[in-house]
Amino acid sequence: MKKFIALVLNLALAVSLCACSSKAGSQTVTFTVPMDDSTYTFTAPVDENGESATLPGGATIALAAEQASLDDGADTLLWKGIQTFAGTYGYTAENHTAADTSVEAAEAALREAAESGAALVVCRGEAMAQALFNIQNNYPGVHYLLFDGEPHNSSYTNYTTESNVHCVLFQEEQAGFLAGYAAVTDGYTQLGFIGAEEIPGVVRYVTGFLQGAEYAAEQQGLTVDLRTWFAGTYSASDDTTNRMLDWCNNGTTLLFVNGGNLIASAIDAAKETTSGNEVRVMASDYDQNDSSDLILGSAIKCYNSAVQQELYAFFSGNAAWDQTAAGQSEKVGYTTGAVALAGPHWRFAELSQHDYERLYTQLRNSDLKVDAYADMNTLPDTPNVTVEEQN
Repeated sequence: MKKFIALVLNLALAVSLCACSSKAGSQTVTFTVPMDDSTYTFTAPVDENGESATLPGGATIALAAEQASLDDGADTLLWKGIQTFAGTYGYTAENHTAADTSVEAAEAALREAAESGAALVVCRGEAMAQALFNIQNNYPGVHYLLFDGEPHNSSYTNYTTESNVHCVLFQEEQAGFLAGYAAVTDGYTQLGFIGAEEIPGVVRYVTGFLQGAEYAAEQQGLTVDLRTWFAGTYSASDDTTNRMLDWCNNGTTLLFVNGGNLIASAIDAAKETTSGNEVRVMASDYDQNDSSDLILGSAIKCYNSAVQQELYAFFSGNAAWDQTAAGQSEKVGYTTGAVALAGPHWRFAELSQHDYERLYTQLRNSDLKVDAYADMNTLPDTPNVTVEEQN
């Protein structure tokens, strides 16, 4: 039987599951399996003499945020990371929020941040990626750190990243794998995935979810059904709620959601189901466990920890991107602890935190392999999971 996951059972099961150390040149870096991104504080690597690089401090780091409010969400975690880093190493943190979600508003926020005198401007998302494409050459001496995107034109036909820009792309398939494995391990075998659009980042979430569900089903001798749907919207509405509710009333017991405020429709559907089955929801991108007791867990991108690591790399390199980062895109995931299951409110009944740490260590060591897919045309071989794609 063809396996889409390459599994090597070796001494990984005997290693420490909570942390490990590795040498990068003459520096020692300690790794801890991530669970709570919100409380992360970067610890600088030390050399063989136990010393770390001294940063000069003094410069300004600006966040150009797509969100009008920084009370919750991905930009909020970026802002928290910038503030934590600035406070630790003697920098100044400031934010500039876009008036709305348009590219024009994103560009205005970017220009405001650049003109404020910031040495580095941090931003995130598709609107910022398009706006940055327009202005990345306009402010000599200003550098940019873009998450979840690469600078591109409005038609997506030209992607150009200048040397003053560094892009960070999370491996969503790895976060999705954790969600799928956790869901099936906890006994959910009738699954649904709802994504905002059929675009590569969202597809990576669902195909990672599929692979995680397959691995857990294979381990436990289960058969699993997975319905998928791309809603064509990032907004909660009666239409999206009713589609999810129809699934719940016809057997689906867990909804994994990615995209904007679709999570609100999933929670409403879980509340309103009349099937008699308990329906739970899994969130994505950032920790949303506190928003409802119906959320089983959140498969997250660790924005707070990732931005602190990137800021240290930038400022320890004389406030400039080095040749490996300038004009380049970096994919982050298990290796740097950039994806995780949120742990402050652990609601999984069968998947213990110890088991999660063991699984994460296997994934980080590449004892388990998770493949990335950019579209739904070719899916992994999943003999234990039947996929039903809905339009």
